[in-house]
Amino acid sequence: MLYSFELQIMGVILSTAMIVCGISLWFKRRKARKELEMDEDNDEAQNF
Repeated sequence: MLYSFELQIMGVILSTAMIVCGISLWFKRRKARKELEMDEDNDEAQNF
């Protein structure tokens, strides 16, 4: 019983850590993509 409880707690902790890392990476990629889009918009505006 105790061994299975420890595995469940470890699973909850690891799952939470993976979710947090995934959200963090998503935010970083989103920020980088927005910066690239802004740079492209600025380049197009300067071409005219």
